[in-house]
Amino acid sequence: MCADAGVIPYGCFAQLNSLVGEVNTGKGGNWDEYAAAFDIRGETLDDVMQYIQDIGCEYVGLLVPNAPVTDELISKMNRACDIAARHDMKLQYHNHNYEYTNMVNGVYRMDDILTRTDPRMLFEPDLGWMEIGGYDCVKALGTYRKRIEIVHLKDYWRESNDPSLPHQFRPTGYGVMDWARILPLCERLIQPKWYVADHDSAYDADIYEELGMSLEFIKHALRYC
Repeated sequence: MCADAGVIPYGCFAQLNSLVGEVNTGKGGNWDEYAAAFDIRGETLDDVMQYIQDIGCEYVGLLVPNAPVTDELISKMNRACDIAARHDMKLQYHNHNYEYTNMVNGVYRMDDILTRTDPRMLFEPDLGWMEIGGYDCVKALGTYRKRIEIVHLKDYWRESNDPSLPHQFRPTGYGVMDWARILPLCERLIQPKWYVADHDSAYDADIYEELGMSLEFIKHALRYC
């Protein structure tokens, strides 16, 4: 499908269990509903990694449910990092809002994970999810710039910056995110290999039309960075 569409995928998402050779038990926390979509099958770990490579991916985005960050979980993430490196691929942790609404011993969940994992594991920040969680994404970009190669440009709307209030997704450039501040910083600090137009839902509208709006906004905005 990618070849027919002329699309080169930079990477894919995978569940942690798939990457360390464990059978998916269906107890993936908040990812249960989507387990089948991200559970990459294979008889061996080499089969799993070869499938990802055959698609053309360089990066593997790690999906970890909103569960306690135990030593066992950190160990599994580090094992997945080793496995990816052996196959000349890069493992990335992709955040959601709960990495910034949950704290571990006074430390944000995301900071706890990145501090305790192998430095080879990259950070794939979703800037919209950070702000939805009530965190200033600019701070994270500065702190982890050496571990970032891909940046997700999600946008959203809500009445105030209170993370307890409901939000609605918007095409990138059509929400409350301050891209005039954020994009120049990304270009100066990181110069990402890829920007991602990340749009979770268009609700009753056409998702592909809104993704097109996102892409056009990003392309034009980057001209002024």
